[in-house]
Amino acid sequence: MKTIDLHCDTILRLSENPNENLFNAKGHINYEKLVKGDVYCQCFALFTKMHELADDAYTPFERLSRLHDLFIKEIEESSGKLKRAYSANDILNNKDSISVMLTIEGLDALEGKRKNLDTLISWKPKIASFTWNWENELAYPQSEDKAIMQSGLKDFGFEVLERFNQEDIIIDVSHLSDGGFWDVIKSGNKVVATHSDCRAVTNTGRNLTDDMIRALADKGGVVGLNFCSPFLTDDKSHESRVSDMVIHTKHLLNVGGEDILAMGSDFDGIGGKLEIDGPDKFPLLEAALRKAGLKEEVIEKMFYKNILRLL
Repeated sequence: MKTIDLHCDTILRLSENPNENLFNAKGHINYEKLVKGDVYCQCFALFTKMHELADDAYTPFERLSRLHDLFIKEIEESSGKLKRAYSANDILNNKDSISVMLTIEGLDALEGKRKNLDTLISWKPKIASFTWNWENELAYPQSEDKAIMQSGLKDFGFEVLERFNQEDIIIDVSHLSDGGFWDVIKSGNKVVATHSDCRAVTNTGRNLTDDMIRALADKGGVVGLNFCSPFLTDDKSHESRVSDMVIHTKHLLNVGGEDILAMGSDFDGIGGKLEIDGPDKFPLLEAALRKAGLKEEVIEKMFYKNILRLL
């Protein structure tokens, strides 16, 4: 079945392994695995490890720019096997290549500077999140600290929110504080959670409450199922199992309806033992959902149709 995956950290991984590219990569994602998994479109996030850049030779935004350059390079050197997509129509009309879409995970690297924001917008990302795991000039992340978790967007965050609405850049609420989530929901922006699971099933702040799931559904958003073990289960084995993915999917379906389901693997950004350790194994989840009683049209919505509607 065709699949659109809303989130991976493969570009960062390639930047850390300069002898690899999307055709020989030894991580979760490479071209061969994308083909075997019948991937319609893979979203590639640009993510800068701000907490590791203290002694870096580049500024945070220079580091982010280098990741963007690498994303473009991978497409240009793919001999047409990868094609940049900016919209649902681009994906639908691309018959001969695998579509790839640019997204941003965390805007820490902007350092609160409008000139950096202007440059980032010129790259034409389709989806962007405000935070990763640390507070920045825009907002606060998910946190065990209740005061931080309840904190909303900052002034620069509201400014970026409005700018992204003008540019049709979808806001990603994965990693955002609960307070920030509700500020985004109240806005006129399109909203998505690219890689999150259900807090009622696995009680971690990185997951979404039922009220959040319903709010996303009401705004026409989707939730990309995250394959990360600590978000799927409280089991300390660090195993990411298809059976747990089915439980979260059924909870999303029961709370938010069939139009909220989507895929957000978090490949190359997660560790532990993965039952699905690459897009070539997406059919394992498809078969498990079918066995669990989900109708074919609902599985199709989850794997690609809902995301196409949002885009």
